[in-house]
This record gives sequence, C-alpha cells and structure tokens, in this order.
Amino acid sequence: MTSVTFLPSFKKIEVAEHSTILAAAQKVGIHMNVVCGGIGKCGKCIVYVKTGLVSFDEKKFEKFLSKKEIEDGACLACVTYIESDIQVLIPEPSLVQEQKILIKVSELVMTLSPSVVKYPLQLPPPSLDDPSPDLSRLLWGVEKKGGPKAELVYAPLEIIRMVPSVLRESGWRVTATIAHIPGVYRLIDLEKGDTSYAVYGAAIDLGTTTIVVYIRNLIDGAIVGIASNYNQQISYGEDILSRVNYAKKEGGLNDLQQLASNSINAVLAEAVRNGGIDSHDIYEVVVAGNTVMTHLLLGINPGYIIAEPYVPVVRRYLTTGTERAGIKVNPRAALFVFPSVSDFIGGDIVADVLATGMSESDEIALMIDIGTNFEIVLGNRDWMFSCAGAAGPALEGGEVLFGMRANPGAIEEIKIDPHTLSPVYRTINQIKPKGICGSGLIDLLAELFKACIIDRTGRINSVINNDRIRKGTHFYEYVVAWEHETGLGKDIVITENDVKNLIMSKASVLAACTILLNMAGITRENIGKIYFSGAFGNYINKENAIIIGLIPEIPLNQIYNIGNGAVEGANIALLSRKKRKTLDSIAQKMGYIELNAEPAFMDEYTRSTFLPHTDLSLFPLVEKTINLCRLQTGDKIDE
Repeated sequence: MTSVTFLPSFKKIEVAEHSTILAAAQKVGIHMNVVCGGIGKCGKCIVYVKTGLVSFDEKKFEKFLSKKEIEDGACLACVTYIESDIQVLIPEPSLVQEQKILIKVSELVMTLSPSVVKYPLQLPPPSLDDPSPDLSRLLWGVEKKGGPKAELVYAPLEIIRMVPSVLRESGWRVTATIAHIPGVYRLIDLEKGDTSYAVYGAAIDLGTTTIVVYIRNLIDGAIVGIASNYNQQISYGEDILSRVNYAKKEGGLNDLQQLASNSINAVLAEAVRNGGIDSHDIYEVVVAGNTVMTHLLLGINPGYIIAEPYVPVVRRYLTTGTERAGIKVNPRAALFVFPSVSDFIGGDIVADVLATGMSESDEIALMIDIGTNFEIVLGNRDWMFSCAGAAGPALEGGEVLFGMRANPGAIEEIKIDPHTLSPVYRTINQIKPKGICGSGLIDLLAELFKACIIDRTGRINSVINNDRIRKGTHFYEYVVAWEHETGLGKDIVITENDVKNLIMSKASVLAACTILLNMAGITRENIGKIYFSGAFGNYINKENAIIIGLIPEIPLNQIYNIGNGAVEGANIALLSRKKRKTLDSIAQKMGYIELNAEPAFMDEYTRSTFLPHTDLSLFPLVEKTINLCRLQTGDKIDE
C-alpha cells in the first residue's frame, strides 16, 4: 500500500501501488474534473506531484501541458500511476466547481389535481350505539370530506397500528393523508390535529451532471423551495457510459445508487431549508431522468442498456416508496419515476415533450436537448420520431483545450470585431476568464466564421496578419484572451483542432435532425417551432446556432428556449394527475430511430461537417455571410 496526501486539503488515503491519482482522489471523496470519464482525453484533471514517484507518459499527453507545467511536476490524475508515497497538489480548476445550473421553468397554468391530499377530520368517538372499528370510522370520515370511497382505500399495517392511539390522544381530531397511487388509494399518514396546511411534493430533474429540485405546495401549487447541485456520481465520469461501466464492477452499482440518493438528499435538504418547511411533510417525489440515471437511482442493473441490442430493464413509469430508494422525506411518501422510450431516450425527454405541449398540438415541432449527449424529438399530437447520439464533450467544453463547464470565470458570450479581429466577451460572475463554456464556444465558432478567420471546414486563415492568429505548439490558433487578462496566468486560445472538434460535434446534431425530417417526409419549412431544452440550449445564441449549422434554419421568432424542460415536466406531473396519465402514451407514441443502424446517417453527418453544411440552399441567410467572406478574401464560395 502507498500513502497519498492531497494538498491543500491535506486529505490522506492509502491505496494499492499502481493506482491512479484519480482513483485515490475518488476514494478520499475529492471530486475532480474528469469530463472524459478518466481516460486521458480531455486534459482537465491536471495535478502537481510535489513529492514521491509516479509513472506518467509526458510525451503522450504533452498537448495538454506546457513545458513549464511539466517541469513543475504537472500530470493528468487519470493516467498517472502511483509508485510510492506521494504528495499531490490539486489546483482549483481541476476540481468540480460551482456551476451555473439551469433551474428556470415556465409559469405553470393548470387545474391542480395532485396525487396526495390531506383531509382534516373531527370524528365522533365510538359508543355502544356506534361501535364501528377505528379504521372504518376514519375512512368514512375521509369519504364524507370528499375523499375516495372507504372501501377503495388501502391502509398499510404500519398505519393501522397507529390508528387507535392517534385517534384517542388527539380527541378524535386528526388529519389523514391519502395518496392516489395508480390503481389504488393509500392511507400514508395519520397525524394529530389539523396539519392539512402542510402537504408538499418534490419535482426532481436527475441529470447526469446536475440535479435540480423544486418543492411545491400541493394545495395551491406554489413554489416553496428550489435548489440545485452536482450529481455526486460525476467523479466516476461525466458520461453515462462511464457510469454503466463502473456499475459493472463489484459493488459499483451499490456505490452509484447511494451517490444518486445522497445527491438528491443534499439538494432536497437545501430546498427544504430555503422553503422553511419540514422534510417529513413532503409526501411525494417525482423524478425525471435519462434511462441510465433512473436505473441507477433504483438500483437496477443498467449494463444491458449499452450492449447490443441495447435493452433497458424497464421502460414504463414506476412507482415505489421513497424510502426504498434512500430518499429522505416522509418515510411513507411515494416515488414516481417517468417512463422512458428507449436506451437513450429517457424520462427526462418525455418530461421535455410534456413541458413543450407538442404532444397536444397539431403544429409540427422539433425539440432538442443537448448535453454530453443529445436527444431530439420531431412531431405533433399524431406522431413523433426521436433519436439520440453523442454530441461529444466538445459542446460542453470537453475535448477543447480551454473548454470548461459553466463555472465562474467561463466565457459565456463573445463577439469578434470583423475589422480588428479583437474579441469582446462576458464571463460568468464577471471575473477574469478561466476558459470557455458551451454557449461561448458556439458564439466563438460563429464569430470566427463571420470574421473570415476560419473557412467552412474550420481551417484557420494563417495568411491573416494579426497578432491573435498564430502557430501554436501543435496547431494554428486564435488568442481569445491574453495572459494578463486571464485568471489562469496564460493565454486562452482556441486551436484549429478545437474548431474541428466543435464542427464534428455540431454535425452530429444537425445530421440527426435531418434524419428525422427525412423519416417524416418533411423539410425544414414544415417545422412550426424549434424548442431548446436544457442549460446548453437555454444560453446559446439562436442566430449563431443556425450560422454554424447546429440546427436547421428557420425564422428566429420560431425558436424557443423552454429552460429546464425536464424539471418543468416533473413539476407538471407532480401537480396534475391528468397530465401524469398521459406520460406512458407520450412515450409509446415516440418512434425511436437508432442512428447507428441508419445507413443514411453517416452521409448526412459528412455533409454537416462544414459550416453550416455542404448544401447552402438549406441555409440561405448564412449564405450571405459566406458571400461577404468571399468578397473580403477572394475565396470561392465552394472552398
């Protein structure tokens, strides 16, 4: 065994020789920035070995590190193997940091019909003239108050045991809580006195990266508390494939299940504090998440989802007790989990569709949710096609040299002066830039294109005489921020290789949109609306998304950002039994297209690896930008 001491926290752990530094960090509870899942592809987990011996292939990973950094002991935690007792300094950018998490939802306008209702009762005590059993007396009282018929209510044994003492100690003045679980009414709580004012539910977006919780009053639907934070599973990889592979290890599934419930509990606790309520008064939890995340939360083996023929264990909606999933609210509260469509079209996408209302409209809409993976749904009330694929970490800042999550210091907006080629940018929290997040990368790609710094293939025009355009260590690059402007102490650049990674990522999304349009036998002119769901889509510039060919070109006033559609859909399902009943039918309506098995996908992908596309007739407004570049540089339009 070898000893690893992490600085500056001085956390210490013993691990087996030849373990990676990343594995040691995970074991001691340090959450590192591993966008690529710990396989040495993103270069985000830089650490400095201060004492001791390690094994690290400097030559193989030199593109991520400067000569000075290597001299100072820098290496990548995920591919550095421990050979002796060591001390390791983890710089702040290599840790999972506070992120700009999207929690916004639309104002909900609907008739409230929650699944949980409290009934305050003043019951007549039994007598020789009325010797009815206590439970019958209680349930008849609920029925008289407008609740379900007594014979339709199931009372679990643990509640029945409470009934005699609670009724008598309260002077027969009690509050009964009834949950309408599919197929049955259930008595889930009995309290002394009138507690009918305290009945809450939680709507949760269980994301691969982040978790968002809304707590609502189930009497009037009012928002009581909101909170968000990282999914603690992130230290085992940013993407779901890394999580599934970890779940295959001995004890891995249990670890990830506990991390999922712990993450939810931490965010729930914060939302409860924000709302000034008691978590015991939360009687229902509704969760929307992708297929793998919900499997992991419920402790269901997700291993077969990523192996052909890509079969999940369950696709329909599920209900169980929150206690069985380790969620700390009322111990008898119900947990409702959204249904999924396929291996990679999960309950979060069903929630997105519910939030857009597209399943109830005659108008054809395109819904796009982009993260490390993308999910797309096309259709209306009569039909729907869906697909999913890997957008690649590039669009979320991975596999881009100075890409980063939406943390403080991330450049989130940028413009380039077409004459001086100087940028003007805005960072999250208005502090010195430390990198560029997804929305900033979309802006940057479009601005480089509009300023004629890059051509349609992403090649940097190296003949331009400007200090910001230069030959870097490995590639030509454009300097976004000079060393003295940054919070890193070095220039922030985007390289030609970064640009090409971004183009490949956006090409996947556009090609998938095209496949769905072709399947439906329609064109972009038939699209009535495009909805962006999720943080990435909420913050990107719509016009720039079209300019680079991320989405089909339609009028900008037909493109909408719905915010966090997953948590909005979860809120709708929490407050409306009527809407909740439609979820399985929405999921069943969605035809799923497996892009890997679709012969035309690679052809469409190849056509989309240009800015914006090889066929400019699909992007008439963007063609004007290209013509302007042609006039300025003398290049042919086809080049």
